[in-house]
Amino acid sequence: MLDPDLKFVFGDSYSDDFFSNGAKYRETLNKEGILIFNSFIGTDGLKALQNEAKELKEYSYKSSSEYNVYISEYDHSFSKNSPRNRIMSTSKKCIPNDLIPKKSILQKIYDSTVVRSFFLDLLNKEKLHPYQDPLSSININYYDQGDALGWHFDNSDYTITLLVKNCTQGGVYEFFNDMRYKEGGEDYDFVEKILDEKVKGTKVDSLEGDLMIFKGNKSIHQVTAVEKGERILVTFNYNETKGISLSEQSRMTFFGRIK
Repeated sequence: MLDPDLKFVFGDSYSDDFFSNGAKYRETLNKEGILIFNSFIGTDGLKALQNEAKELKEYSYKSSSEYNVYISEYDHSFSKNSPRNRIMSTSKKCIPNDLIPKKSILQKIYDSTVVRSFFLDLLNKEKLHPYQDPLSSININYYDQGDALGWHFDNSDYTITLLVKNCTQGGVYEFFNDMRYKEGGEDYDFVEKILDEKVKGTKVDSLEGDLMIFKGNKSIHQVTAVEKGERILVTFNYNETKGISLSEQSRMTFFGRIK
């Protein structure tokens, strides 16, 4: 049963019955590569989350990073401008988990056994653990005018995000579903078409309060530059194996510190 402190947070459709039936959404996620739970956070909960994020923003770390779409080392067997090595970029501000108050709504959602059981059921996993390091389990990401998230594949199989605030122009999520591999290997030809803008992906119109789950490891994705307003996105990050920390390089990039 949901913690009484969380019942006011979720939208009207998200009752104990909903959270006990995660498996019913599994087939859609596997087929479509994405699930969006509209108004997962209700009106009162959204106001509270927006206030939490607003108060924390002054402590955020601004980062700009460059990488290839595979988030991996440069491969000298490919040319510099190949889809394997071509450089993407991301800019944003980020709040690490240790700056999010223990009694915050975000922390209560993350720690909720009911919510985690729903994710386990939906993703067909036996265990989901927080990161071992104190920074990486929950992150609040702020995208101001000009900030964007370049094309990439995630390291994790699935990514769970919550849109707390949407910008008024730009900041569009775009993806290509389950296209990373072809005949057992990386499909560099199709990635090149994406990077050269010869094909268009699926664009998602997500709204404030929506929870999104997608197959980030096999589905290349980006968020276009924010043109007006501010976009605030929370990521809930889990590991199947206990005791895993985000790499020190990634922590330095996104948080400016490793602990």
